[in-house]
Amino acid sequence: MEQKSNIGNLADLKEGEVLLPAYLQRMADGVYVDLALFPVGGGFVQFIDQMFGGGSRFHGLDYALFQDLLFDYDAVLDAHGIDAKLRLADDVVAFDPKRKSIYRAVKIDSQFRHAEYFFEPVSMDVVTETPVYGEPGPDGVAAVISKTRSVESQPTQLDIDEFVADMWLKGVRFGVAVDEVAGVIARGETVRMEIATQLDPTEGCDAEIEEACSVLHRDNSPKILFNGKADLRKFQNRFPQIEMGARLLKKKPRVLGKPGYKVNGQVLEPEVPKDIDLFALAGLGTFVDKQQDGEFILSKQEGFLSIDTATNSISVTEKIENKGGISIKTTGDLVLSGNEFIEHGEVQEGRVVEGKSMTFRSAVYGDILSHGGLILFESNLSNGSAKSNGGDITASGRCFNSYIEAWEGKISLKYAESCVIFGESVQIERAINCEIIANDVQIDSVEGCAIASKVVHIALSDSCRGKQTVISMLQPDLSAVDAQMKQVREAIAGCEKIIAARDLGIEQIKADPEVARYLVLAASIHKGAAKLTDAHEENWRKMTVKFAKVDDALRKLNADKQVQADKMAGLQQEYAQLLEMRGQNGTGVTCVITSVVGDTLVRGVASQNGAADFRKAKIGDIKVKLREQGQQSDRLFSNSMGCLEWSYVVPEVDVQS
Repeated sequence: MEQKSNIGNLADLKEGEVLLPAYLQRMADGVYVDLALFPVGGGFVQFIDQMFGGGSRFHGLDYALFQDLLFDYDAVLDAHGIDAKLRLADDVVAFDPKRKSIYRAVKIDSQFRHAEYFFEPVSMDVVTETPVYGEPGPDGVAAVISKTRSVESQPTQLDIDEFVADMWLKGVRFGVAVDEVAGVIARGETVRMEIATQLDPTEGCDAEIEEACSVLHRDNSPKILFNGKADLRKFQNRFPQIEMGARLLKKKPRVLGKPGYKVNGQVLEPEVPKDIDLFALAGLGTFVDKQQDGEFILSKQEGFLSIDTATNSISVTEKIENKGGISIKTTGDLVLSGNEFIEHGEVQEGRVVEGKSMTFRSAVYGDILSHGGLILFESNLSNGSAKSNGGDITASGRCFNSYIEAWEGKISLKYAESCVIFGESVQIERAINCEIIANDVQIDSVEGCAIASKVVHIALSDSCRGKQTVISMLQPDLSAVDAQMKQVREAIAGCEKIIAARDLGIEQIKADPEVARYLVLAASIHKGAAKLTDAHEENWRKMTVKFAKVDDALRKLNADKQVQADKMAGLQQEYAQLLEMRGQNGTGVTCVITSVVGDTLVRGVASQNGAADFRKAKIGDIKVKLREQGQQSDRLFSNSMGCLEWSYVVPEVDVQS
């Protein structure tokens, strides 16, 4: 049976009614708790004490939320946020004192760890009053002179919301197994069962220090590969090198245990775990920083790592400098983590050095790989290679028979012979028998080289030992855009054809004199120029019926014509954009040779993406392609003397094709 709400208001609060605090709000579908107003420091327990003790209880209580609000409010906030309003119960109703008598005492052990309850069938006394009538009066009506009372015991059933309130008043405030209790009540079982159990506190963890970098220890043993084999070319960790801002050590923070609760709601506090001070461990060149994923000791600068066991501290020294050279005996192959590396000795043939900004002050015969930094050769690069991903390469000495690559950077060389050179831009004082690919090439003296670029500026061009200099100017490949423009032109012509057909259809309909007169009259009436009398109205209605099919046909033809006109306007706009893009494709493609003193060929080569077209090609294929003579029509210059100043001009669109 539906029970009357026991929630009152401040204006006319009646005896026994409950006045809800500000953080509990009664709405149309229940009682809600406003987390933004909830009293974190306490107050909810006192309200529950007063409500249950005053003879009220919840109806349709969400017991899990009720327990979380009492004992784990942080979990509620984490799950729902401070602005949430959560439904706590259907209502607050009176706890019938007669029904309180059907609830037994609960058995709680002396340590408040467990609570037991004996469930059995229950009944309530129901009082029935029967009236006793006297003799009838003058009016024939008998008056009630007394009443007889009879008491009858009738079976009833426990209620889970009443059970929660009754157990609270009897000292069981935490951990009632409401699902199990509700099941026993529903089944009407006779059983003694444990209805609540203490929650033991969760032990925390002491703070720990863990390595945040895998290179904290020097190790000259051979590097072990993923397949388990030893790489004799590399030491496990020759130089503990650290880049600026690198994480060295991480503090694994202590984890506080979660409190437990006795069945009477008493808190069981866990032991407080031990902590560690990172500032005591941070030496020179390091600092402590709290980041999103933890507290770390980080390096202030790139350089060597130093661990002082005497003071129990970690430090980072200045930039890495090595004077012993790089060979299989000294360092093996190097993978550098610092921002700057200076090598004073030679780099042995076959050795690999991988890092960022690197300076080599002696000859290099090995392979150098940079990730975004500058590679500087103060001496020679011979029979080796240099690759910079996103950075630049500069050589002050001689580069001979080497591979040099900086696709996104600038390559600046003093002297290059028999080298393969790839870059965004290339600047060389003297180049002999080299293959050079870039988007911008600036060379003082060229001898027998093969060059591919969009922009070429050469002061002097010559041949070398009978090998001519071949320059391939990378012109835009217009075939794709021309094909697209042809398709658009054909689509525009198709629209024009359909529009012409619709115009012809309209003219044929209007050629009928009777139709023409009807259309003129209709236009005049629509504009208000012609006024119809009542007598003329009937004739006009007959005419509109007569020419209804003509109107429909004209509307359809005009609608089709407008659709094609709109489509054609969009196509014309697209064509204009393609034309503009086509005109911009060849901007800046130029070749300037101040003086030609040896056999030199300059030819045009269609290219989709400039120098990037060669990026995935094999070296052998590139060498062959750059030396091709091409068609006679592609040649821009072919002579052993003279000069050249040429700029690419975008050809006119062939509208006939």
